[in-house]
Amino acid sequence: MEENQTTPSSNSAAETSTDTLDFASVYANNTLIENSLWDLKIIFGQLEQHTGRPQVDWHTAVTVPWLQSKILSYYLRLNILSHEADNGNIKVPGQVMPPKPLKPSGEFENDPKALEFFEMASKIYSENFD
Repeated sequence: MEENQTTPSSNSAAETSTDTLDFASVYANNTLIENSLWDLKIIFGQLEQHTGRPQVDWHTAVTVPWLQSKILSYYLRLNILSHEADNGNIKVPGQVMPPKPLKPSGEFENDPKALEFFEMASKIYSENFD
């Protein structure tokens, strides 16, 4: 995929424009995710180290419904695959590596849904980080 090429994450027939007064382009190197029954909120921030005490300046939150989240997940994955095909695997430093999924224990040790989720989460982890 060519550099700077974008992959639409919505109806490609829809007009798109970023030439509006309320459009903002921001940088983030940290994210938090909150979810509810209705939607998924992604909170974006940037690591600030100039004070001598590293902290994240959380500055933007975007909330999307689950349908859009699923479509976004697909397009993110495609873009990462394309980037890695052109540039090699993205190396995630150990200090920011997400922890491996934990096998269900206690009351969830034999819960079929919990075990299935663990297996799927472990597969996704392996595909991304092993």
